[in-house]
Amino acid sequence: MPDGLIVRVPAKINLHLEVVGRRSDGYHELRTLFQSVDLRDTLWGWPAEEGRLDLEIEPEGSVGSGSDNLIVRAARALWREIGRRPGARLKLEKRIPVGGGMGGGSADAAGALILLDRLWSLDLLPSDLCRLAAELGSDVPFFLHGGLGFGVGRGEEVLPLDDLPPFGVLLLVPPVEVSTAEVFSRLQPGPWKRQDDRVYAGITDGTPAIEWSAAFNDLERVVCEGWPLVGEALECVKRLGPVFSTVSGSGATVFGVFDSVDMAAQAAVGLEGQWRIEVVRMLGRTGARPEVVLENRRECGNN
Repeated sequence: MPDGLIVRVPAKINLHLEVVGRRSDGYHELRTLFQSVDLRDTLWGWPAEEGRLDLEIEPEGSVGSGSDNLIVRAARALWREIGRRPGARLKLEKRIPVGGGMGGGSADAAGALILLDRLWSLDLLPSDLCRLAAELGSDVPFFLHGGLGFGVGRGEEVLPLDDLPPFGVLLLVPPVEVSTAEVFSRLQPGPWKRQDDRVYAGITDGTPAIEWSAAFNDLERVVCEGWPLVGEALECVKRLGPVFSTVSGSGATVFGVFDSVDMAAQAAVGLEGQWRIEVVRMLGRTGARPEVVLENRRECGNN
Protein backbone atom coordinates (compact mmCIF):
# COMPACT_ATOMS: atom_id res chain seq x y z
CA MET A 1 0.00 0.00 0.00
CA PRO A 2 1.52 3.37 -1.01
CA ASP A 3 2.28 5.88 1.76
CA GLY A 4 0.64 8.80 -0.02
CA LEU A 5 -0.77 9.62 -3.44
CA ILE A 6 -1.57 12.76 -5.40
CA VAL A 7 -3.80 13.49 -8.39
CA ARG A 8 -4.28 16.78 -10.23
CA VAL A 9 -7.51 17.26 -12.17
CA PRO A 10 -8.00 20.07 -14.71
CA ALA A 11 -11.07 22.26 -15.06
CA LYS A 12 -13.28 22.38 -18.12
CA ILE A 13 -14.94 24.99 -20.23
CA ASN A 14 -17.91 24.42 -22.54
CA LEU A 15 -17.11 25.43 -26.10
CA HIS A 16 -20.74 24.83 -27.01
CA LEU A 17 -23.80 24.14 -24.86
CA GLU A 18 -27.20 23.53 -26.39
CA VAL A 19 -30.39 22.76 -24.46
CA VAL A 20 -32.53 20.60 -26.73
CA GLY A 21 -35.41 19.64 -24.45
CA ARG A 22 -36.72 18.62 -21.06
CA ARG A 23 -36.35 15.01 -19.92
CA SER A 24 -38.94 12.88 -18.15
CA ASP A 25 -36.63 12.77 -15.07
CA GLY A 26 -36.80 16.56 -14.75
CA TYR A 27 -33.32 17.25 -16.10
CA HIS A 28 -32.63 19.06 -19.36
CA GLU A 29 -31.34 17.26 -22.43
CA LEU A 30 -28.01 18.77 -23.47
CA ARG A 31 -25.54 18.68 -26.33
CA THR A 32 -22.23 20.16 -25.26
CA LEU A 33 -18.54 20.29 -26.09
CA PHE A 34 -16.37 19.89 -23.00
CA GLN A 35 -12.76 21.07 -23.21
CA SER A 36 -10.09 20.63 -20.51
CA VAL A 37 -7.97 23.64 -19.59
CA ASP A 38 -4.80 23.86 -17.54
CA LEU A 39 -6.26 25.08 -14.25
CA ARG A 40 -6.21 22.28 -11.69
CA ASP A 41 -7.39 21.21 -8.28
CA THR A 42 -4.98 18.92 -6.42
CA LEU A 43 -6.01 16.04 -4.17
CA TRP A 44 -3.67 14.22 -1.78
CA GLY A 45 -4.52 10.92 -0.10
CA TRP A 46 -3.03 8.79 2.68
CA PRO A 47 -4.24 5.46 4.11
CA ALA A 48 -6.16 5.50 7.38
CA GLU A 49 -7.84 2.96 9.64
CA GLU A 50 -11.01 1.30 8.43
CA GLY A 51 -14.08 3.52 8.41
CA ARG A 52 -12.12 6.77 8.78
CA LEU A 53 -12.64 9.42 6.11
CA ASP A 54 -11.13 12.86 6.75
CA LEU A 55 -11.07 15.72 4.25
CA GLU A 56 -9.07 18.93 4.69
CA ILE A 57 -9.70 21.86 2.34
CA GLU A 58 -7.20 24.53 1.33
CA PRO A 59 -8.04 27.41 1.35
CA GLU A 60 -10.09 26.62 4.42
CA GLY A 61 -13.78 27.30 3.90
CA SER A 62 -13.58 27.61 0.12
CA VAL A 63 -15.92 24.60 -0.11
CA GLY A 64 -17.59 22.45 2.51
CA SER A 65 -15.93 19.24 3.66
CA GLY A 66 -19.04 17.44 4.90
CA SER A 67 -21.28 14.77 3.46
CA ASP A 68 -22.36 16.95 0.50
CA ASN A 69 -18.80 17.32 -0.80
CA LEU A 70 -18.41 15.30 -3.98
CA ILE A 71 -15.08 13.86 -2.79
CA VAL A 72 -16.79 12.44 0.29
CA ARG A 73 -19.68 11.19 -1.83
CA ALA A 74 -17.21 9.52 -4.23
CA ALA A 75 -15.50 7.73 -1.34
CA ARG A 76 -18.81 6.50 0.03
CA ALA A 77 -19.90 5.36 -3.44
CA LEU A 78 -16.76 3.23 -3.55
CA TRP A 79 -17.55 1.85 -0.09
CA ARG A 80 -20.97 0.74 -1.32
CA GLU A 81 -19.47 -0.71 -4.48
CA ILE A 82 -16.96 -2.92 -2.67
CA GLY A 83 -18.98 -3.67 0.47
CA ARG A 84 -16.34 -2.51 2.94
CA ARG A 85 -14.96 0.77 4.33
CA PRO A 86 -11.20 1.23 3.91
CA GLY A 87 -10.00 4.51 5.41
CA ALA A 88 -8.39 7.60 3.92
CA ARG A 89 -7.09 11.00 4.95
CA LEU A 90 -7.55 13.47 2.10
CA LYS A 91 -6.46 17.02 1.41
CA LEU A 92 -7.83 19.17 -1.41
CA GLU A 93 -6.05 22.24 -2.75
CA LYS A 94 -8.76 24.27 -4.48
CA ARG A 95 -7.89 26.45 -7.50
CA ILE A 96 -10.85 25.87 -9.82
CA PRO A 97 -13.43 28.63 -9.15
CA VAL A 98 -16.38 27.61 -6.98
CA GLY A 99 -19.72 28.19 -8.71
CA GLY A 100 -17.82 29.18 -11.83
CA GLY A 101 -19.20 26.70 -14.35
CA MET A 102 -15.81 24.99 -14.73
CA GLY A 103 -16.76 21.71 -13.11
CA GLY A 104 -14.57 21.99 -10.04
CA GLY A 105 -16.69 19.73 -7.84
CA SER A 106 -17.08 17.19 -10.62
CA ALA A 107 -13.35 17.26 -11.30
CA ASP A 108 -12.67 16.62 -7.61
CA ALA A 109 -15.09 13.68 -7.61
CA ALA A 110 -13.38 12.11 -10.62
CA GLY A 111 -9.99 12.65 -9.01
CA ALA A 112 -11.22 11.02 -5.80
CA LEU A 113 -12.50 7.95 -7.66
CA ILE A 114 -9.16 7.49 -9.40
CA LEU A 115 -7.02 8.20 -6.34
CA LEU A 116 -9.00 6.02 -3.93
CA ASP A 117 -9.16 3.15 -6.42
CA ARG A 118 -5.36 3.20 -6.35
CA LEU A 119 -4.95 3.97 -2.63
CA TRP A 120 -7.24 1.10 -1.64
CA SER A 121 -5.88 -1.28 -4.34
CA LEU A 122 -9.37 -1.87 -5.74
CA ASP A 123 -8.45 -2.21 -9.44
CA LEU A 124 -11.99 -1.42 -10.57
CA LEU A 125 -12.71 -1.60 -14.28
CA PRO A 126 -12.89 1.74 -16.16
CA SER A 127 -16.53 0.94 -16.91
CA ASP A 128 -17.24 0.63 -13.19
CA LEU A 129 -15.59 3.97 -12.46
CA CYS A 130 -17.58 5.61 -15.27
CA ARG A 131 -20.82 4.19 -13.89
CA LEU A 132 -20.06 5.52 -10.41
CA ALA A 133 -19.03 8.86 -11.90
CA ALA A 134 -22.36 9.22 -13.72
CA GLU A 135 -24.21 8.51 -10.46
CA LEU A 136 -22.28 11.30 -8.73
CA GLY A 137 -23.01 14.05 -11.24
CA SER A 138 -23.62 14.94 -14.87
CA ASP A 139 -20.11 16.26 -15.62
CA VAL A 140 -18.10 13.73 -13.60
CA PRO A 141 -17.60 11.10 -16.36
CA PHE A 142 -15.96 13.66 -18.63
CA PHE A 143 -13.20 14.29 -16.10
CA LEU A 144 -12.16 10.63 -16.20
CA HIS A 145 -11.22 11.18 -19.86
CA GLY A 146 -10.37 14.87 -20.31
CA GLY A 147 -9.37 16.60 -23.53
CA LEU A 148 -12.23 17.40 -25.89
CA GLY A 149 -15.51 15.52 -25.50
CA PHE A 150 -19.03 15.63 -26.87
CA GLY A 151 -21.55 15.29 -24.04
CA VAL A 152 -25.21 14.32 -24.48
CA GLY A 153 -28.05 13.37 -22.15
CA ARG A 154 -27.52 15.30 -18.91
CA GLY A 155 -23.90 15.60 -20.08
CA GLU A 156 -22.95 12.27 -18.51
CA GLU A 157 -22.69 10.41 -21.83
CA VAL A 158 -19.35 11.48 -23.28
CA LEU A 159 -17.80 10.73 -26.66
CA PRO A 160 -14.05 11.54 -26.67
CA LEU A 161 -13.03 13.61 -29.71
CA ASP A 162 -9.74 14.40 -31.41
CA ASP A 163 -7.56 16.99 -29.66
CA LEU A 164 -7.79 20.59 -30.74
CA PRO A 165 -4.65 22.70 -31.18
CA PRO A 166 -3.40 24.22 -27.89
CA PHE A 167 -5.44 27.42 -28.08
CA GLY A 168 -4.90 30.00 -25.37
CA VAL A 169 -7.83 30.77 -23.09
CA LEU A 170 -8.40 33.92 -21.04
CA LEU A 171 -10.60 33.28 -17.99
CA LEU A 172 -12.34 36.09 -16.11
CA VAL A 173 -13.98 35.10 -12.84
CA PRO A 174 -16.34 37.69 -11.31
CA PRO A 175 -16.70 37.63 -7.50
CA VAL A 176 -20.03 35.76 -7.60
CA GLU A 177 -21.13 32.13 -7.38
CA VAL A 178 -23.82 31.02 -9.80
CA SER A 179 -26.14 28.14 -8.87
CA THR A 180 -26.60 25.69 -11.72
CA ALA A 181 -30.02 24.68 -10.39
CA GLU A 182 -31.15 28.30 -10.29
CA VAL A 183 -29.94 28.95 -13.84
CA PHE A 184 -31.92 26.01 -15.21
CA SER A 185 -34.96 27.02 -13.16
CA ARG A 186 -34.85 30.44 -14.86
CA LEU A 187 -34.48 28.94 -18.34
CA GLN A 188 -37.74 29.44 -20.20
CA PRO A 189 -39.30 26.24 -21.59
CA GLY A 190 -39.23 25.54 -25.34
CA PRO A 191 -39.60 25.82 -28.20
CA TRP A 192 -36.01 24.64 -27.95
CA LYS A 193 -33.27 25.65 -30.36
CA ARG A 194 -32.53 23.54 -33.42
CA GLN A 195 -29.87 20.88 -33.03
CA ASP A 196 -27.11 22.75 -34.82
CA ASP A 197 -24.59 20.16 -36.02
CA ARG A 198 -22.48 22.75 -37.82
CA VAL A 199 -20.35 23.31 -34.72
CA TYR A 200 -19.28 19.65 -34.75
CA ALA A 201 -18.45 19.52 -38.45
CA GLY A 202 -14.74 18.92 -38.81
CA ILE A 203 -14.63 16.97 -35.55
CA THR A 204 -16.73 13.92 -36.26
CA ASP A 205 -14.77 13.28 -39.46
CA GLY A 206 -11.51 13.32 -37.48
CA THR A 207 -10.41 16.88 -38.24
CA PRO A 208 -9.48 18.77 -35.06
CA ALA A 209 -11.38 21.99 -35.74
CA ILE A 210 -14.50 23.80 -34.61
CA GLU A 211 -16.79 26.07 -36.59
CA TRP A 212 -16.65 28.87 -34.04
CA SER A 213 -19.38 30.91 -35.74
CA ALA A 214 -21.84 28.08 -35.05
CA ALA A 215 -20.95 27.67 -31.35
CA PHE A 216 -23.10 29.16 -28.60
CA ASN A 217 -24.26 28.63 -25.01
CA ASP A 218 -28.01 28.57 -24.42
CA LEU A 219 -27.45 29.51 -20.77
CA GLU A 220 -25.45 32.67 -21.50
CA ARG A 221 -28.43 35.04 -21.58
CA VAL A 222 -29.95 33.64 -18.37
CA VAL A 223 -26.66 33.91 -16.49
CA CYS A 224 -25.81 37.40 -17.71
CA GLU A 225 -29.29 38.74 -16.93
CA GLY A 226 -29.45 37.13 -13.50
CA TRP A 227 -25.89 37.97 -12.45
CA PRO A 228 -24.97 41.33 -14.07
CA LEU A 229 -21.28 41.10 -13.06
CA VAL A 230 -20.99 38.07 -15.34
CA GLY A 231 -22.46 40.05 -18.21
CA GLU A 232 -19.98 42.87 -17.60
CA ALA A 233 -17.07 40.44 -17.61
CA LEU A 234 -18.27 38.82 -20.83
CA GLU A 235 -18.59 42.17 -22.59
CA CYS A 236 -15.04 42.97 -21.48
CA VAL A 237 -13.71 39.73 -22.97
CA LYS A 238 -15.59 40.24 -26.23
CA ARG A 239 -13.97 43.67 -26.68
CA LEU A 240 -10.54 42.00 -26.63
CA GLY A 241 -11.16 40.27 -29.97
CA PRO A 242 -11.14 36.55 -29.10
CA VAL A 243 -11.86 33.82 -31.64
CA PHE A 244 -14.84 32.88 -29.47
CA SER A 245 -16.22 33.86 -26.08
CA THR A 246 -19.11 32.94 -23.78
CA VAL A 247 -19.81 31.81 -20.22
CA SER A 248 -18.58 28.37 -19.21
CA GLY A 249 -21.43 25.98 -18.49
CA SER A 250 -23.86 27.78 -16.21
CA GLY A 251 -21.30 30.49 -15.25
CA ALA A 252 -19.96 32.51 -13.51
CA THR A 253 -16.61 32.17 -15.33
CA VAL A 254 -16.43 33.77 -18.76
CA PHE A 255 -13.72 32.93 -21.27
CA GLY A 256 -12.19 34.01 -24.53
CA VAL A 257 -10.40 31.66 -26.92
CA PHE A 258 -7.25 33.01 -28.60
CA ASP A 259 -4.95 31.46 -31.17
CA SER A 260 -2.14 31.09 -28.61
CA VAL A 261 -1.41 31.45 -24.90
CA ASP A 262 0.78 34.46 -25.67
CA MET A 263 -2.12 36.22 -27.40
CA ALA A 264 -4.41 35.44 -24.45
CA ALA A 265 -1.81 36.81 -22.03
CA GLN A 266 -1.40 39.96 -24.09
CA ALA A 267 -5.18 40.47 -24.12
CA ALA A 268 -5.22 40.20 -20.32
CA VAL A 269 -2.83 43.11 -19.82
CA GLY A 270 -4.52 45.92 -17.94
CA LEU A 271 -7.36 43.82 -16.55
CA GLU A 272 -5.69 43.20 -13.20
CA GLY A 273 -7.70 44.21 -10.17
CA GLN A 274 -11.11 44.01 -11.81
CA TRP A 275 -11.67 40.24 -11.73
CA ARG A 276 -9.74 37.10 -11.00
CA ILE A 277 -7.80 36.45 -14.19
CA GLU A 278 -6.27 33.20 -15.40
CA VAL A 279 -4.46 32.62 -18.69
CA VAL A 280 -4.41 28.93 -19.56
CA ARG A 281 -4.14 26.61 -22.52
CA MET A 282 -6.44 23.93 -23.83
CA LEU A 283 -5.28 20.42 -22.96
CA GLY A 284 -5.27 17.33 -25.12
CA ARG A 285 -6.44 14.04 -23.66
CA THR A 286 -2.96 12.84 -22.71
CA GLY A 287 -2.26 15.96 -20.66
CA ALA A 288 -5.74 16.18 -19.16
CA ARG A 289 -6.42 12.60 -18.07
CA PRO A 290 -5.96 12.41 -14.28
CA GLU A 291 -2.92 10.35 -13.31
CA VAL A 292 -2.17 9.24 -9.75
CA VAL A 293 1.45 9.49 -8.63
CA LEU A 294 3.29 8.71 -5.40
CA GLU A 295 3.82 11.81 -3.27
CA ASN A 296 5.47 11.78 0.15
CA ARG A 297 6.52 15.40 0.55
CA ARG A 298 3.27 16.70 2.06
CA GLU A 299 1.32 15.40 5.01
CA CYS A 300 -2.30 15.96 5.89
CA GLY A 301 -2.92 18.00 9.01
CA ASN A 302 -5.63 15.67 10.33
CA ASN A 303 -3.92 13.03 12.49
